[in-house]
Amino acid sequence: MKGGLLLLQLSLRRVWPLLAATGLLLAGFQVLRVLIAASVHNAGEFAQIAELLPPFVRTLLGPALTSVMSFSGIVCGGYFDLGIVIALVVLNIALATVPASEIETGFADLVLARPLRRHWLVTRTIALVLLATALMLLMIQGGTWAGLALFAPPDAEAPSGRQTMALALNLGMLALCWSGVALALGAALRRGVAGGTTSLLAFAALLVDYAQQLWPPLERLGWVSPFRYFRPFELVMGNPLPWENLLILGAVAMTGYIAAYLVISQRDIAR
Repeated sequence: MKGGLLLLQLSLRRVWPLLAATGLLLAGFQVLRVLIAASVHNAGEFAQIAELLPPFVRTLLGPALTSVMSFSGIVCGGYFDLGIVIALVVLNIALATVPASEIETGFADLVLARPLRRHWLVTRTIALVLLATALMLLMIQGGTWAGLALFAPPDAEAPSGRQTMALALNLGMLALCWSGVALALGAALRRGVAGGTTSLLAFAALLVDYAQQLWPPLERLGWVSPFRYFRPFELVMGNPLPWENLLILGAVAMTGYIAAYLVISQRDIAR
């Protein structure tokens, strides 16, 4: 147990600059979103902006268009902005493929020369991903609260704490889902191959999700995409958090973690 905690501590020391920089960027971006939302609200331009949206964007938003084009909707947009989603997914993929990098460099062989069970390579990585994801979500939440405290107009309806927490939880489960895929592949393949393959799978899944929303005949294939179970627009509209979607995303993550344990227990790491 002590050896595993030391391994986790070493990993945190190696990645903390990346986590700190990413967290500060996410928090700053959320503060900026609140400032932009306040500016648009004061100018009363939400209706004009909605009219300028392309037809396919209106189709994607559907009934949520009115809710999204509001002060609260713009603020909440930081929890499902495509750039933010990609940043968190890529960060989790990078962290989840750390064992593959350690095996390639011979670091894992050196670590396991000590009295340390090899499952710690996976257990440490899961803990690292969970801590990093929680930190990123807390930074986004902190940016939201700071922005609202500084810039929210008195007559604007701000999102509730429960709403932002639900959005953060939904986003976090999506990121953890892809970390499970990356960890399973990273336990079996080289880091470059595992990271690249997971990124391509995530990109393909995102395209499938967009396509099935724009072209109904593809709805039969939509269930294969984890992004189908990431539905922040429903939360922005005030609907309750769909727990079944979280369970599916969590099941994908757990399947990947279990697969990683099984693969790493049989893999020859003496490279």
